[in-house]
Amino acid sequence: MWILPLIAVAAVVAWAALVVAAQVLTPEQSALGMGMSGLAHGRGRVVMKAAFLARGVAALALVAALPAVVPRGGMTIVGLVLLWLWGGGSALLALFDTDMPGEAPSRQGVVHAVTALVAYVAGVAGMLVLSLVLRSDAATAGVARWALLVAVAATVALVAQFVGFAAAARVARRRAGGGQVGGAPSAAAPTAVPGGVPPAQTPTAGPAPAAVPAVPPQLAASAGKPAARSSRSSGASRSSSLAGASRLEALAPYAGLLQRVFVALAMLWVVVVALGI
Repeated sequence: MWILPLIAVAAVVAWAALVVAAQVLTPEQSALGMGMSGLAHGRGRVVMKAAFLARGVAALALVAALPAVVPRGGMTIVGLVLLWLWGGGSALLALFDTDMPGEAPSRQGVVHAVTALVAYVAGVAGMLVLSLVLRSDAATAGVARWALLVAVAATVALVAQFVGFAAAARVARRRAGGGQVGGAPSAAAPTAVPGGVPPAQTPTAGPAPAAVPAVPPQLAASAGKPAARSSRSSGASRSSSLAGASRLEALAPYAGLLQRVFVALAMLWVVVVALGI
């Protein structure tokens, strides 16, 4: 029984080492603003793909180990299926490359983005459900307290990540359309979408021009003209909406970091549960 939890913990350690190595091999991609999937392009390609596989192995090994220690029931089955989707989806990302900005949208890129989205949502849901299942049994109630705490933190990080990516995409579309953010041109922070698509670096021709990042291909469909606002909208309402959007856009330069925090918390959950069962 101890072999599967040990495999899960070892896979988490391998994942962490591989992600760090991939980032070191790809220094041009910011760990703050760019998603991790972009590391599978360039010198860190093989290393990052191995990291995806290690992430999948960690979750799937835990899925195989849990039935021996958790109570049987509907919640257990749901939680295991959701965690299996997280593990299987993580491993599947190694087979489908993300689209890079400036490239035409591809079938592989769409599969990568959708797989990442499903895996992320299923992952946090499975962690929450299984934490509650562990809490219902006296033998695992102790580890369940820590597991539930980490699962809630991962959920918050996931929401923050999605908000950051949405804000980054909005900023990129606005600048690509010639708009300005915050009232003055400024150097664009690297952006990414939830699947981990990093931005293209736009070369500059003159001294300190405003940077215009490329819109990620998955978001190209929505990069056209903004929807017309009703003429009856009040000025106060518009000001309030703009102020709220401006606050959310403050997360845009940190979308990649938020993604890394979420995944790290998900992997920490695997370690906590594997060591506690």
